[in-house]
Amino acid sequence: MTYCMSDIHGELDKFEQMLARIQFSPKDHLYILGDVIDRGPVGVDILRIIMDAPNMTMLMGNHEQMCLSTLGPHSELGARDLWRMNGGMPTYRELRYRRTAQERREILHFLMDLPDQLTLEVGGQTFCLVHGYPGDDHDTRIWGRVEVDRRRPFPDAVCIVGHTPTVFLTNRPDEDLSIWHGDGILDIDCGCGNRQAPHRRLACLRLDDMAEFYVGGTGK
Repeated sequence: MTYCMSDIHGELDKFEQMLARIQFSPKDHLYILGDVIDRGPVGVDILRIIMDAPNMTMLMGNHEQMCLSTLGPHSELGARDLWRMNGGMPTYRELRYRRTAQERREILHFLMDLPDQLTLEVGGQTFCLVHGYPGDDHDTRIWGRVEVDRRRPFPDAVCIVGHTPTVFLTNRPDEDLSIWHGDGILDIDCGCGNRQAPHRRLACLRLDDMAEFYVGGTGK
Protein backbone atom coordinates (compact mmCIF):
# COMPACT_ATOMS: atom_id res chain seq x y z
CA MET A 1 0.00 0.00 0.00
CA THR A 2 1.07 3.58 -0.65
CA TYR A 3 0.56 6.25 2.01
CA CYS A 4 1.03 10.03 2.34
CA MET A 5 1.59 12.18 5.42
CA SER A 6 2.70 15.78 5.83
CA ASP A 7 3.64 18.40 8.43
CA ILE A 8 4.51 16.14 11.36
CA HIS A 9 6.45 19.01 13.00
CA GLY A 10 8.29 17.02 15.63
CA GLU A 11 5.33 15.11 17.04
CA LEU A 12 7.05 11.73 17.19
CA ASP A 13 4.33 10.20 19.34
CA LYS A 14 1.67 10.86 16.70
CA PHE A 15 3.95 9.61 13.94
CA GLU A 16 4.57 6.32 15.74
CA GLN A 17 0.88 5.95 16.57
CA MET A 18 -0.01 6.48 12.92
CA LEU A 19 2.47 3.86 11.71
CA ALA A 20 0.85 1.42 14.14
CA ARG A 21 -2.67 2.42 13.10
CA ILE A 22 -2.05 1.78 9.39
CA GLN A 23 -0.03 -1.34 10.25
CA PHE A 24 2.84 0.00 8.17
CA SER A 25 5.00 -2.86 6.90
CA PRO A 26 8.09 -3.36 4.68
CA LYS A 27 5.69 -4.06 1.80
CA ASP A 28 4.22 -0.54 2.06
CA HIS A 29 5.66 2.82 1.00
CA LEU A 30 5.20 6.12 2.80
CA TYR A 31 5.63 9.54 1.17
CA ILE A 32 6.09 12.45 3.59
CA LEU A 33 5.43 15.87 2.08
CA GLY A 34 7.86 17.90 4.16
CA ASP A 35 7.87 19.83 7.43
CA VAL A 36 8.99 16.93 9.57
CA ILE A 37 11.02 19.26 11.81
CA ASP A 38 10.46 22.36 14.01
CA ARG A 39 7.88 23.42 16.58
CA GLY A 40 7.76 20.01 18.25
CA PRO A 41 10.85 18.91 20.18
CA VAL A 42 11.98 15.74 18.38
CA GLY A 43 11.80 16.44 14.66
CA VAL A 44 15.40 15.33 14.20
CA ASP A 45 14.52 11.91 15.65
CA ILE A 46 11.77 11.58 13.03
CA LEU A 47 14.26 12.56 10.32
CA ARG A 48 16.56 9.74 11.45
CA ILE A 49 13.72 7.23 11.22
CA ILE A 50 12.94 8.37 7.67
CA MET A 51 16.60 8.34 6.67
CA ASP A 52 16.99 4.75 7.88
CA ALA A 53 13.79 3.44 6.27
CA PRO A 54 14.12 2.14 2.70
CA ASN A 55 10.37 2.41 2.18
CA MET A 56 9.93 6.05 3.22
CA THR A 57 10.41 8.95 0.79
CA MET A 58 10.48 12.54 2.01
CA LEU A 59 9.90 15.75 0.08
CA MET A 60 11.29 19.18 0.88
CA GLY A 61 9.16 21.46 3.01
CA ASN A 62 9.71 25.13 3.79
CA HIS A 63 10.95 24.22 7.28
CA GLU A 64 13.62 21.93 5.88
CA GLN A 65 14.60 24.75 3.53
CA MET A 66 14.88 27.19 6.44
CA CYS A 67 17.12 24.69 8.22
CA LEU A 68 19.38 24.43 5.16
CA SER A 69 19.41 28.18 4.66
CA THR A 70 20.68 28.55 8.24
CA LEU A 71 22.98 25.56 8.76
CA GLY A 72 23.74 24.41 5.23
CA PRO A 73 26.87 25.16 3.20
CA HIS A 74 25.26 28.21 1.59
CA SER A 75 23.79 29.95 4.65
CA GLU A 76 21.77 33.06 3.91
CA LEU A 77 21.73 36.41 5.68
CA GLY A 78 18.72 36.63 8.00
CA ALA A 79 17.83 32.96 7.58
CA ARG A 80 18.24 32.15 11.27
CA ASP A 81 15.85 34.90 12.33
CA LEU A 82 13.22 33.71 9.85
CA TRP A 83 13.66 30.14 11.05
CA ARG A 84 13.44 31.20 14.70
CA MET A 85 10.20 33.09 14.08
CA ASN A 86 8.74 29.95 12.50
CA GLY A 87 9.52 27.56 15.36
CA GLY A 88 12.95 26.39 14.25
CA MET A 89 14.87 26.74 17.52
CA PRO A 90 14.24 23.15 18.79
CA THR A 91 15.80 21.82 15.59
CA TYR A 92 18.60 24.40 15.61
CA ARG A 93 19.62 23.54 19.18
CA GLU A 94 19.39 19.81 18.50
CA LEU A 95 21.60 19.96 15.41
CA ARG A 96 24.12 22.49 16.74
CA TYR A 97 24.58 21.28 20.32
CA ARG A 98 23.27 17.73 20.76
CA ARG A 99 24.33 15.94 17.58
CA THR A 100 27.87 15.16 16.49
CA ALA A 101 29.36 17.10 13.60
CA GLN A 102 29.27 13.93 11.50
CA GLU A 103 25.60 13.31 12.18
CA ARG A 104 24.76 16.94 11.50
CA ARG A 105 26.52 16.70 8.12
CA GLU A 106 24.63 13.50 7.28
CA ILE A 107 21.28 15.11 8.10
CA LEU A 108 22.01 18.28 6.14
CA HIS A 109 23.16 16.27 3.11
CA PHE A 110 19.95 14.24 3.32
CA LEU A 111 17.91 17.44 3.33
CA MET A 112 19.86 18.90 0.40
CA ASP A 113 18.96 15.87 -1.73
CA LEU A 114 15.21 16.02 -1.08
CA PRO A 115 12.96 16.58 -4.12
CA ASP A 116 10.41 19.39 -3.93
CA GLN A 117 7.82 17.62 -6.13
CA LEU A 118 7.11 14.03 -7.16
CA THR A 119 4.72 12.39 -9.59
CA LEU A 120 3.66 8.79 -9.15
CA GLU A 121 0.94 6.43 -10.31
CA VAL A 122 -1.06 4.23 -7.94
CA GLY A 123 -3.87 1.99 -9.15
CA GLY A 124 -4.04 3.74 -12.52
CA GLN A 125 -4.37 7.21 -10.95
CA THR A 126 -1.63 9.82 -11.31
CA PHE A 127 -0.72 11.83 -8.22
CA CYS A 128 1.41 14.95 -7.91
CA LEU A 129 2.95 15.34 -4.45
CA VAL A 130 4.27 18.70 -3.30
CA HIS A 131 4.58 20.47 0.03
CA GLY A 132 3.18 23.91 -0.79
CA TYR A 133 1.63 24.22 -4.23
CA PRO A 134 2.67 22.93 -7.68
CA GLY A 135 4.52 25.53 -9.70
CA ASP A 136 7.44 26.31 -11.96
CA ASP A 137 9.80 27.45 -9.20
CA HIS A 138 11.14 26.05 -5.95
CA ASP A 139 9.68 28.79 -3.75
CA THR A 140 6.14 28.11 -4.98
CA ARG A 141 6.54 24.40 -4.43
CA ILE A 142 7.58 24.81 -0.81
CA TRP A 143 5.93 28.13 0.20
CA GLY A 144 2.86 28.37 -2.05
CA ARG A 145 -0.58 27.81 -0.56
CA VAL A 146 -3.71 26.11 -1.78
CA GLU A 147 -6.82 28.31 -1.88
CA VAL A 148 -10.46 27.31 -1.62
CA ASP A 149 -11.53 28.70 -5.00
CA ARG A 150 -8.53 27.60 -7.09
CA ARG A 151 -9.28 25.41 -10.09
CA ARG A 152 -7.60 22.02 -10.35
CA PRO A 153 -3.87 22.39 -11.07
CA PHE A 154 -3.65 19.35 -13.37
CA PRO A 155 -6.26 17.97 -15.79
CA ASP A 156 -5.31 14.32 -15.34
CA ALA A 157 -3.68 14.13 -11.91
CA VAL A 158 -4.72 14.53 -8.30
CA CYS A 159 -2.46 16.92 -6.40
CA ILE A 160 -1.73 16.29 -2.72
CA VAL A 161 -0.24 19.09 -0.63
CA GLY A 162 0.51 20.07 2.95
CA HIS A 163 1.81 23.36 4.40
CA THR A 164 -1.59 25.03 4.85
CA PRO A 165 -3.46 23.78 7.94
CA THR A 166 -6.87 22.72 6.72
CA VAL A 167 -8.66 24.84 9.33
CA PHE A 168 -7.85 27.85 7.12
CA LEU A 169 -9.75 26.22 4.27
CA THR A 170 -12.73 24.87 6.20
CA ASN A 171 -13.08 27.75 8.70
CA ARG A 172 -14.16 25.26 11.38
CA PRO A 173 -11.87 26.05 14.33
CA ASP A 174 -13.98 24.10 16.84
CA GLU A 175 -13.77 20.77 15.00
CA ASP A 176 -10.95 18.24 14.74
CA LEU A 177 -8.99 19.01 11.58
CA SER A 178 -9.46 16.68 8.62
CA ILE A 179 -8.20 16.34 5.05
CA TRP A 180 -9.56 19.05 2.78
CA HIS A 181 -10.88 18.05 -0.65
CA GLY A 182 -10.75 20.69 -3.38
CA ASP A 183 -10.97 20.62 -7.15
CA GLY A 184 -8.37 18.02 -8.08
CA ILE A 185 -6.34 18.80 -4.96
CA LEU A 186 -6.23 17.52 -1.39
CA ASP A 187 -4.60 19.21 1.59
CA ILE A 188 -3.46 16.78 4.29
CA ASP A 189 -1.90 19.22 6.82
CA CYS A 190 -4.11 18.81 9.88
CA GLY A 191 -2.21 21.08 12.23
CA CYS A 192 0.52 19.04 13.94
CA GLY A 193 3.06 21.15 15.76
CA ASN A 194 0.62 23.65 17.22
CA ARG A 195 0.64 22.33 20.76
CA GLN A 196 -1.96 24.86 21.90
CA ALA A 197 -4.53 23.56 19.40
CA PRO A 198 -6.53 20.64 20.85
CA HIS A 199 -8.13 19.90 17.47
CA ARG A 200 -4.84 19.30 15.65
CA ARG A 201 -4.36 15.84 14.17
CA LEU A 202 -1.88 13.91 12.10
CA ALA A 203 -3.54 12.72 8.89
CA CYS A 204 -2.52 9.88 6.62
CA LEU A 205 -3.97 9.19 3.17
CA ARG A 206 -3.80 5.76 1.53
CA LEU A 207 -3.56 6.35 -2.21
CA ASP A 208 -4.70 2.86 -3.23
CA ASP A 209 -8.27 3.51 -2.10
CA MET A 210 -8.13 7.10 -0.74
CA ALA A 211 -8.86 5.91 2.80
CA GLU A 212 -8.14 8.51 5.50
CA PHE A 213 -6.56 7.85 8.91
CA TYR A 214 -6.15 10.22 11.84
CA VAL A 215 -4.30 10.40 15.15
CA GLY A 216 -4.98 13.04 17.79
CA GLY A 217 -7.68 15.64 18.16
CA THR A 218 -10.33 15.62 20.85
CA GLY A 219 -11.39 12.13 19.86
CA LYS A 220 -7.76 10.90 20.06
